[in-house]
Amino acid sequence: MAAADGTAPPVLFIVGTAGAGKSTLVTAIQRWARFLEIEALTINLDPGAERVHYDPEFDVRDIVSLSDVMDEYDLGPNGAQILAADLVAMQANEIQAELDGLSGDLLIIDTPGQVELFAFREASSHFVEVLGQDRAALIFLFDPMLSQSASGFVSQMLLSNIVHFRLGLPTANFLSKADLLEPDDLERILEWGERLESLEAALYEEAGGQRTEFAIGQLRMMQQSQIQPGLIPLSSEKEEGLADILSFAQNLFGGMADSKDGFASDIGPEVDGWND
Repeated sequence: MAAADGTAPPVLFIVGTAGAGKSTLVTAIQRWARFLEIEALTINLDPGAERVHYDPEFDVRDIVSLSDVMDEYDLGPNGAQILAADLVAMQANEIQAELDGLSGDLLIIDTPGQVELFAFREASSHFVEVLGQDRAALIFLFDPMLSQSASGFVSQMLLSNIVHFRLGLPTANFLSKADLLEPDDLERILEWGERLESLEAALYEEAGGQRTEFAIGQLRMMQQSQIQPGLIPLSSEKEEGLADILSFAQNLFGGMADSKDGFASDIGPEVDGWND
């Protein structure tokens, strides 16, 4: 698999909790990239997906059926998801060989609905190594409903950092379905992503006590380590924030914008931690 200049294209793994909008985002990126004349290839790695609305170059459901795994191994849905994820990863090299004949500017990978199936299975590290080829990054989606409480926001922030640490890939955080939020709620959530003291105050107001002290300690360590990017609003429905995703990939790996116009939206240093 190669980009137009012969190099391997950037690989973006779309990650997030169930219902965060991963498949919808992949669909939006593919549609928008076509408009920009960018060749965005897509892969579905979720064997439990009922349907996808994009055109995948590879669909894991063609080789692993969740219902077949449940029947063959006498497993429930959760156990079948785990086994299916491992069965898919065992064929990572075959999947790579199938993709090697393709050329494109960007590879977008839709991961399983349950983030732990992708982040915490050893097989996924092999998948990242095989498909990423040192040109991979994570797009972590924050769920807008869960993000409305300070504790929910912090929980996702910690999860994003755990996934980042587990897979060792550059990570950008996006607030998914931002168009569904009221303007005041959106402004408050984005402020939490920019100003640590604002998030601390909200945590103390909501919970307080030892749990809050623990969370704030973790947040301060993340700030000092500069491993926690800021939060970028995203709307797949309105195609807002898609330029930031492409710019994130371009800033890391180059390409795309050298020959394409229309999406130069540099996310710049604002995403390197909280701006106090």
